Amino acid sequence: MKRAALVMVLLGLACTSEDRTALHRRPLSPASAGGWARLPLDAEAQRQVEGAWIGDIVGRSLPFLEAREGLWESRLLPLENLLTGKDEEGRPTAEFTLKLPEGWRVGERERLKLDLDLDGRAPWVVQVQAERQREGGGFIAFDPAAPLHLYDLAPSGTRRHLDLPWDGERYRLTLVASQGEAPRIRGVTVRAETRPEALETELALEGALTPEPGRPRTWRVTLPESQRVVGLDLLLAPPVAPLRPEIRFGEGTDTEQDWSCRDLVWNLPALETRSSRLALAPVQTRTLTFTLPDGATPLQVRVLVRRQTLIFPAEAGQAYALHLGGASKPAPGSLGALPALRTLRAARPLTLGASEPDDQGIPHRQGADQRARPWMPWIAGLALLVLGGMAWRLFRSTG
Repeated sequence: MKRAALVMVLLGLACTSEDRTALHRRPLSPASAGGWARLPLDAEAQRQVEGAWIGDIVGRSLPFLEAREGLWESRLLPLENLLTGKDEEGRPTAEFTLKLPEGWRVGERERLKLDLDLDGRAPWVVQVQAERQREGGGFIAFDPAAPLHLYDLAPSGTRRHLDLPWDGERYRLTLVASQGEAPRIRGVTVRAETRPEALETELALEGALTPEPGRPRTWRVTLPESQRVVGLDLLLAPPVAPLRPEIRFGEGTDTEQDWSCRDLVWNLPALETRSSRLALAPVQTRTLTFTLPDGATPLQVRVLVRRQTLIFPAEAGQAYALHLGGASKPAPGSLGALPALRTLRAARPLTLGASEPDDQGIPHRQGADQRARPWMPWIAGLALLVLGGMAWRLFRSTG
């Protein structure tokens, strides 16, 4: 009986042991200046973001935020000195100055979302030339990676909003007609917001593009590994008028899910206008399919990836590390309760170092029933042996 009890004790200790082999950390490059720091995750860290925490050199957990849609509350900004009309070339134009809320400065949010009240006869497509001005300076043109377009192609679709960086006090917009006649600008509404997915993507991956068997006008794109996809750069063979592809993600027709997209793509060399950018709600996926109308053919497709970014307050020159592979270590308080968060656009992103063992990590803690589950058959068998031995001894003593 003593031996059986000893075995039971050893099994109980085995059930409560912790495996620390999965724990590791990634040192962070030092921040050049104190303040908000951005930490873009690579593919490996992205897959382990659940349970991740940021610690200093002595293992204290730092509060952080995940850059995501809705992190910063959207705020309507009143306008001053709004002027609308036409420039010397007869193109519709508008100028306005932003009236800032009390305590705010230029760039309190990363982006400005402009909704334009336009009066024109459809169909029309216009390219937007945007300029901004800081106090005491001249207007500086905004030069985006892809041209800014607005359009009204009823019933195909309408787009009357655009995103601009918030790095000026006064803005000027000019509409240049690409198709039809440019509409008149009747008014402008501006909201300040931070939308990380609307910023430039970090990766543009060339996926393997193949026709989908048994599904006409459908192509499949497969990436080498799962990525956090936020859009597509889909170039169509000309000429093709604006259209909206049907996009799905996931493996197999039974598990595919529709992907919401409001953008249109087109390619009209005769009108010197083309658009290939499709912004999508972020999703972690390896494969996706898109279906085009009859006659539309893809020439090239690139998958736009923006990995998750962690944001935390860092002191210049201090050593920090991202802890992965275990349970999270809570930090006191909530950064989201701050009344205003300064822009992160100007902050240089930190980088992740090579993986190393983590003596400050916290192993995942399971309930007693979960820890004991792998040992239950052995414990039950041992209990049966002990009970059988006791029954046999009792039978012999009464025989």
